Amino acid sequence: MSEQSPVITVINPRTGKEIYSIPEPTIEDVDRIYDTARAAFDVFGRMSVGQRLQEISKLKHYLLENREHIADRIVEETGKCRTDAMILDIFPSIDIIDFYEKNAKKILRDQRLKTPIMLIGKKSKVMYEPMGVVLVISPWNYPFHLSFVPALCAMVAGNAVILKPSRYTPLRGVMEDMVEKSGFMKGVFQVAYASRKTANRLIEHRPAKIHFTGSVGVGKTIMAQAAQSLIPVELELGGKDPFVVFDDVNIERTVNGALWGSFANCGQTCIGVERIFVQDTIYDKFVQTMQEKTGKLRHLATPGGPVDDRALGVGSMTADFQLKEIEEQLAEAKEKGAKILCGGERVPNTQILPPTIVTDADNSMAVQFNETFGPVVTITKFRNEEEAIQMANDSPFGLSASVWSKDLDRADRVARRISAGSVSINNVMGTQGNPGLPFGGVRDSGFGRYKGIWGLHAFSNIKAVLVDRQLPRIEPYWYPYSVEKYNLLSNIVDSVFNGGPLGILKTMMTALKLELLNRKHHL
Repeated sequence: MSEQSPVITVINPRTGKEIYSIPEPTIEDVDRIYDTARAAFDVFGRMSVGQRLQEISKLKHYLLENREHIADRIVEETGKCRTDAMILDIFPSIDIIDFYEKNAKKILRDQRLKTPIMLIGKKSKVMYEPMGVVLVISPWNYPFHLSFVPALCAMVAGNAVILKPSRYTPLRGVMEDMVEKSGFMKGVFQVAYASRKTANRLIEHRPAKIHFTGSVGVGKTIMAQAAQSLIPVELELGGKDPFVVFDDVNIERTVNGALWGSFANCGQTCIGVERIFVQDTIYDKFVQTMQEKTGKLRHLATPGGPVDDRALGVGSMTADFQLKEIEEQLAEAKEKGAKILCGGERVPNTQILPPTIVTDADNSMAVQFNETFGPVVTITKFRNEEEAIQMANDSPFGLSASVWSKDLDRADRVARRISAGSVSINNVMGTQGNPGLPFGGVRDSGFGRYKGIWGLHAFSNIKAVLVDRQLPRIEPYWYPYSVEKYNLLSNIVDSVFNGGPLGILKTMMTALKLELLNRKHHL
């Protein structure tokens, strides 16, 4: 008998009203999803890269034609402003398809490698093969982009994908419509709407790989469960990204970058700016300019009534539990002596938190040390380069960072010493805008990389192959062993690694002696 299926309820964060509810998959549903995925993989995984790209291109055309409708759905479920939905969710999803259309064949073709002298006459290569069924578990803050992009990387590499979206922003029907109406191959990309309990069942079916984006705590839980079946896992977790400003910058431009990096997507961006460090000689001017510009941002609580959503700068928070955590951080910071220059309080009975700037914070405060994940940024002064690096790295996270200076040598030097998976110099979140660059973090921000070349190799079985001809000769290092053979092999070690300019000649002469010895003595 089939179990009673619980229901996921989806709320519009701007209005607080229920949008729809979805029954979770039953045990039988999960079985069917995997059966369908594995059957599709048996066909899709054997297709050439070119044939797979023909299928993927159907998705690109669908997204281009239906981007406004998809933006409507994203805004409705997340509460974010429409421009963020378009440029941060939809545009990069189309852009990465375009990148792989142009580059995937080269990335996934067999790679020829040099063969060492002891293996002379043979050929070495690497093959990139699909893995199987990949499980993508995605978050609520970018429900389209952070679902579609890892799924796309996996599919271009030849895998079938099961997507488990967040129960807060599942975008019911969006992915299914894309697959169905674009004519994309059925069964290759499926969605399982599920809470954590059903997600555990999805893992129990032993996918070939799991790609998870979300919190550190849940990432550790998934990794522990996956370890029981030795399922490889990639984790893209949180961030506490630093924004380092030296005193030679154009303050106007740099503040504009800080403003967008801090408050885009209502600050609910893992690579968004959470900590700004400004050299002391320009600190006061920077803070003043940042506060003035923040006050001019259009958000849902801006006096004067609603504005056209296309001109809205900051939408609402998506998840109320996250907003409550931010309120706790701000209350603690205030109690310990931090100053809140603007924002800091939600609009009553809403999930709207105006852009918030905090100064005089330190690492004893959660707002400075823990991930905040909302429209809140701290600004702290530093004296010199060494102190800036120390402060930027004084965090358990290491996802992204940005460094601002006219002195590009200094900026490069600092970027190399910041512990992060990506760094933008004189820009913010810029690395995420290039589909050819890898994405991922270090330390508590996770591990693994996707996008670019690495995004296809991450979802491939990287197979080493050595090709020899079918000749009657045997290898000089095969049986039978003898004292004479041992001495000749020892001579080869010297000539190969310590032979100087004549090393190759000595090696060839010794190899010839080994060949003659093998002809005389063989099993």
